[in-house]
Amino acid sequence: MDESIDGSDFDIAGLHDACLELAHVVLASSQPQVSRDILETLADRFEREAADFALLVGNAGRDTALLARAVHYLADAHALPLMGTDMEWFRQALACLVELAVPGIALSPKGAAFLHDVETGIAQSLHDLD
Repeated sequence: MDESIDGSDFDIAGLHDACLELAHVVLASSQPQVSRDILETLADRFEREAADFALLVGNAGRDTALLARAVHYLADAHALPLMGTDMEWFRQALACLVELAVPGIALSPKGAAFLHDVETGIAQSLHDLD
């Protein structure tokens, strides 16, 4: 009998903490009185969404902890207060980041040309850390 494997079968280091940080940014930054229960509930939703990518990442031989790093990146670069509980932006943004980190789609030369732009941006961001 085949059993379905999903993200819940993976222990993804740091993912819950990253999702809790993200929940805080989108909810509590503008509303300091948001309860811990509400933050945890949204963090759990983010975590379940992110865990859906764990099988793809793991099957590609990559460390599933990259999902936690991607969520931290979203919290830093794309999450805004008052995004609230909307999950669509998170799904779409995370899917894009996972595709960049774990390519699974063959690109045309025109599409692949953008990867050089991403490479330049990554180098600049890493240089800015120094």
